[in-house]
Order: sequence, then C-alpha cells, then structure tokens
Amino acid sequence: MDVRGLAAGVFGCMKRCRECRVCFGRNNSLEESVEKSLEPTLWPRLRLECAGLNFKRHQLARLNLRFASLISAVDVPEEGDSGVERARAAVEQATERLLQRLLCTVADLDSRFATKFLATLASKAERAEHRPWPGRRFHYMIRLDSLSWPPLYPAPEADSDFDNGETEEVASSTAFFDEGEAGVLPPGWLRVKPAQGAAQQAWAEFLTPSGCLRRDRVVERFAMLLSQAAGTNTNDSETDESRVCGSPGKVLDAALLQQLLSQIQPQHQLFYGPSEAQRCRPPDPRDFQLAVVHENGAGPVTLHIGFLAPSLQLAFPPDARNIVKVHLHVGVALSGWPLGPSTFPSRLPLHHPLALLAYQSTQNGYFAVAAPPPPNLRCEERRSAWAAAFPTLELELDEHFCASSTPRRTLNVLRHLVSRMKKEANDDDDSESLTTVDDYTLRTLVWQQLERWTSVNAWEPASLAAHVLLALDSLLAALKARHASHLVLPDCNILCQTPLDASLVAKYGDHEEAYDAAMVEDTQLVMDCLLRLYQAGTSTSPLPQGVSWDGEEEERRAAALEAALLRRWGNALNTVSPLPPEMLTSSLTRFEKISKFCCGQDTGDPPTPEQFSSRQLDFLAKLMLEFLRFTKCCYAPQYKEGNEAAVDVGSLRCSSGSEETEDFLFLLQAVINQALGSAAHTTNSKQVKRRCRQNTRRAQTDKQQVWQEVVCDSVRREPLAIGVLQNEMALVRLLLKWLFKATELAPRALKRRLANFLTQLWATSREAVWYLPEWKKHRQEAQDELNAMAAFCTMLLNSQNDRGKQEGWTGVAVLKDAAEKGWSWAKSAQSELVRSGCLQFVLAPAKGVVRRCDVALAIQPSPRDTSPTQVSKQVSRSRTLPAKGTRPTNISQDELTLRLGHRRGSSGHCGSLIPAHQRLKDGSPMTVALDNRRRHGQQFALSSLVHAFIAMHKISVLQDVASLLPPHERQPVLDALQKLSRARRQTRKHSSFESDGKFTLKNPEFPLLELVGMKSNESTGGRIESANMACNILSTCRNARNLQRRHSLYSSLGAGLIYSTSPASVRRRHAKDSSRQGIALLQLANNGELTLHSRNTGLDSSQMF
Repeated sequence: MDVRGLAAGVFGCMKRCRECRVCFGRNNSLEESVEKSLEPTLWPRLRLECAGLNFKRHQLARLNLRFASLISAVDVPEEGDSGVERARAAVEQATERLLQRLLCTVADLDSRFATKFLATLASKAERAEHRPWPGRRFHYMIRLDSLSWPPLYPAPEADSDFDNGETEEVASSTAFFDEGEAGVLPPGWLRVKPAQGAAQQAWAEFLTPSGCLRRDRVVERFAMLLSQAAGTNTNDSETDESRVCGSPGKVLDAALLQQLLSQIQPQHQLFYGPSEAQRCRPPDPRDFQLAVVHENGAGPVTLHIGFLAPSLQLAFPPDARNIVKVHLHVGVALSGWPLGPSTFPSRLPLHHPLALLAYQSTQNGYFAVAAPPPPNLRCEERRSAWAAAFPTLELELDEHFCASSTPRRTLNVLRHLVSRMKKEANDDDDSESLTTVDDYTLRTLVWQQLERWTSVNAWEPASLAAHVLLALDSLLAALKARHASHLVLPDCNILCQTPLDASLVAKYGDHEEAYDAAMVEDTQLVMDCLLRLYQAGTSTSPLPQGVSWDGEEEERRAAALEAALLRRWGNALNTVSPLPPEMLTSSLTRFEKISKFCCGQDTGDPPTPEQFSSRQLDFLAKLMLEFLRFTKCCYAPQYKEGNEAAVDVGSLRCSSGSEETEDFLFLLQAVINQALGSAAHTTNSKQVKRRCRQNTRRAQTDKQQVWQEVVCDSVRREPLAIGVLQNEMALVRLLLKWLFKATELAPRALKRRLANFLTQLWATSREAVWYLPEWKKHRQEAQDELNAMAAFCTMLLNSQNDRGKQEGWTGVAVLKDAAEKGWSWAKSAQSELVRSGCLQFVLAPAKGVVRRCDVALAIQPSPRDTSPTQVSKQVSRSRTLPAKGTRPTNISQDELTLRLGHRRGSSGHCGSLIPAHQRLKDGSPMTVALDNRRRHGQQFALSSLVHAFIAMHKISVLQDVASLLPPHERQPVLDALQKLSRARRQTRKHSSFESDGKFTLKNPEFPLLELVGMKSNESTGGRIESANMACNILSTCRNARNLQRRHSLYSSLGAGLIYSTSPASVRRRHAKDSSRQGIALLQLANNGELTLHSRNTGLDSSQMF
C-alpha cells in the first residue's frame, strides 16, 4: 500500500493509508465510529451500468443504515404467545415424522424407491433463521439409493463380519450423457442411464428404447406409491434402518449426505434413534388430511398436509388454512462434475480465495432431479430429460458464511426487497413477489457476487448497500436479456425454470407470450425499486447526528469491530510479509486497491519462485492437490464403461522417470490451461471482439501450439530429481519455476496473462497462509471426532462377543469414558441423555443388519471410586478410546472469535420450545461432526481474521480493537488475550508451522486405525492419508491423465470419429471408411492404452497409441 507516514490514527498507533479515508481515533465515540464505518472504502461512487444510476459515498452510507435497520427488524422474531411458538415447533416435528413414516411405507411397497436418508435442500443454519408464517414450505430430496452414487453398501470384503451372502449391489452406479442417440438436450439437463445388468433389469419398465430412464414414469410411480402409503394402516413394527429412513438422526442436508456416504464406512455411521415417546406412538396418516399433487411427471411431488389436532392449529393465523406444503424432489446422485471450460469451478482461477473450498465441494458429485425442461426450450425426448442440480456445492458456499456476514445479509435484503416490489407497485394485487424470479435466482446473484469480488475489503459491513445494488442491477440486466446464467452452467437460463401461474398462461393463451409479458412486468418493478432506493439515498448533507439502528447496540458495535479489524489487516500483512522491492511499482498495488480480477492490464515482471515463502508453498501444495482431484472428478464419469486403473502411491518411487515426468507435465499443462482460461473469462468481451478476428485467432493458435511444444520438450529434457518426489514443497517450487520459464517463452498476448496469474497467485497465497493453520485445525478436529466415533461404533458392534464382554464395552460405560476423555459428540450425547432420560443409538453395518443400543440410565457426574475393582475397570476402559488432544495455545480463541469477529445470530426456536425430534436430528453425532468441518465465518476468507492475527502473533492488534467493546465485555477479552499471549510465548520456541494443528494420540498402544478401518482414499481429507503429499499429487496426476485419455477415446467412439489421439495416417485412411468390414477396431485396456486390432482380415498385428 501507499503509506504516507505515521499519524494519530486507529488507537494512536495505526498507519493511515491514502485509500483508507475513514479512521477510528482514540477519542472518537462509538456513534461516530459507526457512522464512519457505514461509508464503503472500496467504492467512492458506484455506477450501475444497466440502470444508468450513480450512487455516491454518502448515498451508500444512508442505504447501509436503512438496510441494517431492515435486517434487524426481520431477524427479531415476532413477540407472541409461547403457545404459538410451541405449536409451530410441533407442526414442523409432526410434518417430518409423518414424511419419514410415509417413505418407509413406500420402500415396503416398492424397494426400488427406498431411501435410507432424508436429504433436505436447506442447511441447518438456514432452517434456524426466523421465517414468517403461514405458508411454510418444506423441500426434500428423495434420493433413489438403488441408482445413486455412492452406493449405500460397497461390495463386502471376504473377511467382513457382516457379509449376509449378497455380493451384488443392485444398480450401484449410473452413466449419463448429454447428447447422443436419444436427441438434443437444452443446457442444464441430462439423461440418466442405469448400468448394464441388474440395474437395467430392475428398472426395465421405466426405460426408453435407448436405455434412458424416463422421468415422467418414475415421478408418476412415486406419486402413486405415496398415495397408497397415505391410505395404509400404521405398522407398529420396527423399521429396517439399513434401507429406510426411520430415525431422526438420518435427516440431514444433501451436501452432508454425500460426504457421509463417500467418506465413512457403513459400520461406522452412528445415528440417534427416535425417543421413547416417539417409539410408543408413531405418526398415523389417518390423523392428518393428506393430498398428493403432481402434474403428469412434471416438477416435484407436492404433499399437502392438513392438521386436525386443535393444539397444532394454533400455529396458523385465524384467516389461513391449516395446511403445510411439502415439496419432494425425486433425484439420482451422480458422480463427477460437468466438464467444460466455462463451468464452475473450472473457470474459477486458482488464486481465488474460495478456490480451495470450491474444489473440495465438487468432489461429492451432484444430482439429476426429476424436473422437465421449460416448454419454450427445444428438447428431444422430453420425457427422459432430468435437470442437473448442485446442492453439494451450493450448500457449502452458503454454510461458509454465518448469518451475520455480509453475503448472507445481502441475500436477506434482496429477499425482502423482492417480496415487497409487487405490493409497493400495486396495493390491490394479491401477489407478493416477482413472477419469474424465485429464491434460487437471488441466491445465484449472491454467488456470482462472491465469484466477482475477491478482496476481503470488498465484503466489509459498509459494502452491504453496494452489493445489494449490484445484484439488483445484474437482475435488471438479466430480465432485459431474458437470460440469467446458472452458477455452474452459464448457458442454462434459470429465469425460464420458474413455473408460471396457470391464470397468466390462460390470459395470454400461449406460454411464450405469457413468459415475455411477465419479463416486461418484472423488469419495470426492479427498475422502480432501484429508483426508490436512489431517492432514499439522495442527499447532499452529511449523516444526521444521533441516528440509531432501532436500539441495536450490538449490531452497531459489530460493524465497528469488523471495520477496525479490516483496516488493521493490510498493515499487519505488510509487516510480517512485505512486498518485494521490484513489485512495489507494479500493478499489484492497483490490484489490491480495486479488484483481483483485472487481468487485462500490464503487471510488469511476475514474482520469481524464490520469492514464494515456505508457507506459501505449503498452501499451494494443498491447493494443487485439490485442483487435481477436481480435475479427476470431471473426467471420471465421462466414459460409459470401464473402471479407473488404480495407481499405487508407493509404486511411483520405483516407476520409470518418463512416467513421473509425464505426470508433472500434465500438472503443468493443467495449471497453464486453467490460468489462460480464467483470464479469458475475466477479460472484457468488447476487447476480445475487437482484437480477436479470425485471422488473428488462427495466428495466435499456431503460436500457442508451438509455444506449448517448446515448453513440453524443455520439461522432458530435464528429468525429475529424487528430492522433488519426496517433498511437496520442492515439487511446487519446481512447478513455479517452469511457470516462470513458460511466461518468459510465451507470446506477447499470453505472456501478459500468465504474468498476471503469477502475480495474483503470489498475492492470494500471501494472505491465505495465515488462514490455513486454523482451517486445517478446524477440519482436523472434526476428522478426529469422526475417528473416535468410528471406534465407538466398532465397540458397540463387538459388545456381545468375548472381547467386548471382557473389556466391559457396554453402551453406558463406553459413552461415559468417551465423555470423560473430552470428545464433543460424547458430551453432547451425555447432555441429551441427562435431559431426556433415554437415548437410542442406531447402526446399520450391512444390508438387512440393524443394531440398536438403548441407553436408559442417566449419566450423572460422580466422584471416582478408588476401589480395586473400579480401578481395574478404569484401566480396562482406558483402551477403548484415545483421549482428545488439547493445545494450550487455544485458550479462548473461539470465544475471542465470537466476541471480536461475529455477531449474535438468530435462532429459530427457544431452547425450551425445541421438540425432541428436532434435538435428535440436529444433535445427531454424525451430523454434528460433519457440520463442524464448515466454517460459518464472518469475513470473506478461509477462516477468521481473529485467528489470522493470532497466527501472526499480533495480539496487540486485538487488544487495541477490544477497546471498542463495552466495559463489562472488554476486561474478560483483555484477560484472555493476555493469557493467550503468555502461552504462545512459552510454546513458540517448541512449535513450528508444519506441526501446528497436528493431533497426537494419548494411548498409542491402542490399535485405533486397525480397529476403526477408516477409508483412506483421497477424498477423506483427514489424517489417514499418505504422508508424502508429493507422491499423492503425482498419483492424482496419473489417474487424471488416464481418465482424460479415456474420455477423449470414448468421445471419439461415441461420435463416430477418431480424435487427435490417433496418428494422422490412421485418420486419413479410416475416417470415411469406418463402416466397411475389415476396418481396424479400437480396444481400450485398463491402463488407458489404445490398441488398434483388425477384424475379418488376415492381419494379426496391432498398433499401440
């Protein structure tokens, strides 16, 4: 930054930056600080291109004040009778329990529609937010387990204790294709084709002649089964938890469900069963008024539930119907990710702050949902078209931020403004929202803002009004263009997916005309809203004195605290990681001031590999590994047959040097293509059209091909050293070295883009290294909880054998031992046991095998007995679970984050009003452990700024910021900071960056890994993985390289062409005569090699590619 000198600034010791015009002084009051914090520092003025409006700084500050007051009013629940709140909680509980009961009956009627889990499309935090009644809608994903990936129960091993004789999983995988013999598909839709064999036989009545699954027949069959289940008498027998969802702990969001199935073995999945009262009286469909609604296989199946009990009718207003609508989306979980340079996160640059999160989220696959294409889109074989849905990515992006963060507050303001547009325009109209804009469109606008603005200062509290206005301007442009891009698939139009009202279609007589008329009306409403916001913020006078946010002192204080942290962040970063002298005059300074997406300007010389520190190399190694895993996921499902050839990590050290060089070359080419592709997506389209003419594009393509061949030949001439294969930092430094050489050898147009990429990669990794330790620690602690829980499940399953009886492995004993050793899931289970008096653990280790462990004894803390018998039992139980490792450097860090970096979020129900089903669902050990991996943070980064300052040893910064707290909160925070500083000084000389956040077992003699048997694949992300990340990176390169080769070969076979993977002579000879007998055939081996064989000829030779 351009520092002009020291001045009396923030708390008397902060450097005043030229671009930071708002500053906190020591004598400034809290009211003055809040008023100044309302003015955005990134936007001196805001220009809305589509609306043609200019907002000045004081206008944005006034809108910030208004929006903050609006959010405060919305977040506060309405004050009313506690009986109404209790009735609403009971309605939610009854709705979910009834739905689980109906789905269990559906599975009994037809096992093909069985679902072991009930996946919600709303996260736990979003469900906890206060939503107005009536009209509460519930959205669930009905996952067809017999067709979905990953399978519930993988192929049992030979030595498995739960082998029930069934060695074949029915329809354990699916294949899909976008365009083929079944016809053309619009963007955003695909076709599902069951695997050959048992899957096609089981779903034969639902298949088209081409072997694709018909969506309409599947939805009609499911609706018919649901109607039959609604009229079936309740069966009091226990449900088969190995294939149906009868426990409250099995209700979780779709993203956590995919993580659970892909990363945790079935015998280690632990859930809470229903309470004793729920088991005594399960829900009876005859106690409700039920109606199943669907439109000939189009859209979700809607279940209308009417409540007859007078106690439940209190949840609804007197003038409203006592009906709750439940939307059931039938879907199939698919592996992989859509392949394409413009898809998300393929177009996301590696230097994006959320790149690491996006690459990890996409490894859990996506869904094919039973939704038809709109009538105005061309589609052949419309009955077999399924819509692509990506809840695994979307939920992770939402849960990365807490309810009080700027992205979530932006979404809340957009929801409120859109819901009021129709009322303000026409008070006589009954509708309360736009016609073609739904809640998913608003969420997409916020996600696109997260992709566009990548600076942490761009998401400060004062930028709330700017992001709301930019989102509305983008919505206005989308309505005028009749196209709003999907986040993952830009060619998919999400505006046309909103169903139109039947009366509107009947009014115009045609769906196309009704759609255009609704677009025109919505465009005018959005423009009127922007004009009203412009008038509300238009004023030349400064902010009035004494303006309050409806008495929300905590809200005002939180804005001042976060603004103070953000202003100190840049100065602290320059202190611990100064800029290189040759980069001070480059465009990196302009890049930090405005945005990290300016790829079209000259940045001068890029940073050299020696300027990357060891911390940056550690972060880039983790980033490259996740990027390669994402690349492998994109290629994995693209071929129709064959299995991926597994690569042994240990075999890489003994393999030939050429293979290792090709693996490294694949990584280099993937990074270069990603850098050039992301730069092309962020370049101004007008400049591209003006510069890239046809002849120029051909010349640039030829130069790029020659340049790539020169780089590849240079890499092949220098074999990899042994030290590179054994050290991930050396491998990443070598990668940066060749990127720097490729930049020097690149043509002029490509050289500028690659130089910008390296500069931005250096700047982003410079900040991310201080977030990475806490991010690793957070995920490591969650993984340790899962490991201990897996050991607990193994002991419960073995409690009836001789070893379990000898060791005393009972449910009460092991749970108490786990709680005493500090495991969070055990403490939570202990609290629930004390509260309810009984608790049931449900395990389904294999198909048809269900184990239930009832713990009916309340565990109360009691003094330890020192008798010899009790001592022997304690020694015996000490071999059950390892003690949870604790670090003295973590004193009050979570509390400091809550006090200094977070705001108080709203909760859905009071603690005393939460029903038992809701507590067992949200507090299920597996759900809590998986949800703890998520950040739920405030700032636009991997972790909190508070933890970043602690990692920098900048405790004095937090002490200065703590002076903004009120007196009753200030002193505890200062005491905690003083203890933290003393503890870190004592352990600083004994700790290192590499060992920070590692977990150490207190009982090394206990064979935890052998007993647990956790999955050790690349998707676990825990500590049970290869210790050599360099070999892990190269093995992932080899897998992705083989899959890419398979993808190109299968694509050529499916299209009837031979791609560039075959020699030119074969292409010229056989391109036009491929249907003639005697022509050579292509055969693909398991190692990815292509063999050319001949048929009906006397030739017996083959040619290898």
